[in-house]
Amino acid sequence: MTEEKKSLRLDWATLKLAVILFAFAAAVAVALGLVNRITQDRIADFAAKKTAEAMRAVLPAEKYIPVTDFAALKIDPVKAVYAAGDEGWVIMVTPSGFGGEIEMAVGVDKSGAVTGVSIVSMSETSGLGANARRESFRSQYIGKSGGVALKKQGGEIDALTGATVTSTAVTKGVNAALLAAAELMREGA
Repeated sequence: MTEEKKSLRLDWATLKLAVILFAFAAAVAVALGLVNRITQDRIADFAAKKTAEAMRAVLPAEKYIPVTDFAALKIDPVKAVYAAGDEGWVIMVTPSGFGGEIEMAVGVDKSGAVTGVSIVSMSETSGLGANARRESFRSQYIGKSGGVALKKQGGEIDALTGATVTSTAVTKGVNAALLAAAELMREGA
């Protein structure tokens, strides 16, 4: 066999392999797209249910009305604000923790005090930062107003052992919610 024929056979084998690989990748992409389309409504419903449960846990109310002009406050990481009847507000915040964003609901009553903190979702390290879900940690914020800080920063909140970044993130989220509530009270909302 001549060198030219070997080269042509090798090029054909490479092309055939590339076409097979492309077809396989395309089939997997289509399958993933179909699974996503089938499950996206279920996932959205689950997320909405989880958020509603968190809102009820931090500040019970008959209904929650979105506050549409909260964006003018420009307080990071506040993502949404809901009026909880005459009780106060539920403020959704997403501070950055060690493992990414921590989605939280923070209840603040009309006097400006925290009524509850609920973790909706997070990707913190199991056994360390994930302990932020524990009631013993979250309950430290209840009743606090104005601003909160970890003990190592001169405040009253005990940080989670081995999870200072997560503890700081949760504290940042609570402070953002308190600031947003203070602004809403100032504006008479």
